[in-house]
Amino acid sequence: MKKNILILGSGGRESAFAWKFSKDKNIDKIFCIPGNAGTDHFGTNIDIPLENHHKILDFVNKNNIYLTMVGPEDPLNLGIVDFFRLKNKKIFGPTKMAAQLECSKLYARDIMKKYSIPHPEYYACKTIEDVMIAKNKLGFPIVIKADGLAAGKGVIICNNEIELENAIEIFFKNKTFGEASNKISVEKCISGPEISVFTVCNGSDYIVLNNAQDHKRIFENDLGQNTGGMGAYAPTPLYSKKLEKKIINSIIEPTLNAMISENVPYTGFLYFGLMIVDGNPFVIEYNVRMGDPETQVVLPLMETNLLDLIEAIESKNITQNIFKNKDEYCVTVVISSGGYPNSYNKGMEIQGLENLKDDLVFHAGTSKNKDNNYITSGGRVLNVVGKGKTLQIAIDSAYKTINKIKFNDMYYRKDIGSKGLNY
Repeated sequence: MKKNILILGSGGRESAFAWKFSKDKNIDKIFCIPGNAGTDHFGTNIDIPLENHHKILDFVNKNNIYLTMVGPEDPLNLGIVDFFRLKNKKIFGPTKMAAQLECSKLYARDIMKKYSIPHPEYYACKTIEDVMIAKNKLGFPIVIKADGLAAGKGVIICNNEIELENAIEIFFKNKTFGEASNKISVEKCISGPEISVFTVCNGSDYIVLNNAQDHKRIFENDLGQNTGGMGAYAPTPLYSKKLEKKIINSIIEPTLNAMISENVPYTGFLYFGLMIVDGNPFVIEYNVRMGDPETQVVLPLMETNLLDLIEAIESKNITQNIFKNKDEYCVTVVISSGGYPNSYNKGMEIQGLENLKDDLVFHAGTSKNKDNNYITSGGRVLNVVGKGKTLQIAIDSAYKTINKIKFNDMYYRKDIGSKGLNY
């Protein structure tokens, strides 16, 4: 019997989930709450607030939903998994407490410290005075992070006193990140290339899905402000069997065992944001869901059906052949609205989407106007995907597709994936 699936979220990641589920012959209907103008290519969008767990549950009951897939971190932080489990409804993701690995940077750092998981030296700070004391202990450069959720933007690197003063104004005086910065983590700035490693977990059981490299900064050559991500590619040439062994032995398995020891066993996707320092991995951050835009390069490389993977990990029926990736590279370039990650205009009509044919483009910040035309409705608008047997072919494919798309104030980085060519 075919199954109905519900996806929670409205970004490019959720578009990628909907696309992947749509390729599974065992899935009947796909619903997205709230979805975007692209997710309705694969299913039906439903306008229910993500924080209204009771209304979502009513929808699940009335529409015979077999599995609810949680895309973003906010519903996890609000405890939707705990709520659904109390109602005996199948949902995939970590509990509210387990989600603190992402939703509280200091909770995550404390776990790393307690269980000797490699991480940069850090100090928990609540006041400007605390920050100055931490700075004096660590010396420049330092990294300042909002403890709570800040849509991937609550991180500032300070190389000198002037940059520190600016950061203090942002975090404490302007309260740019609101309650997320009531506490902050002040950390030693370590340097090296960053990689993301994606796993799917159930207690101590896990599968490494793939690795990728994100491009967080708004401008080419990794300059400018942090964003939610301007593009990604997978896999990265930085990754090797030798490095994977270190990551598994020093980070992945100790993290899962730590959560078991804390009586908070982890189930769901778990993304490890790592920095490689002199060949050794250090945890920069955990994400308790699939990344965005990394999902958009991980899923197109995945040969295994997503539902089969989830059911295997939940039943702990993990065999050697349950998971397989294609022997290819994948690149996604984020097309954003000019001004992102600060203020930007909405409502620009998007031209060229009708000409894409076999090109793969995931919608993120899109909607439709009264004339049923696609318009921009967010900072990150579209995720253009390219694949190929080499990284260069994948890069060229993505940018060739971008040339078919136009809207006012359209912006994208022109160097996504190029660092992978230089390793």
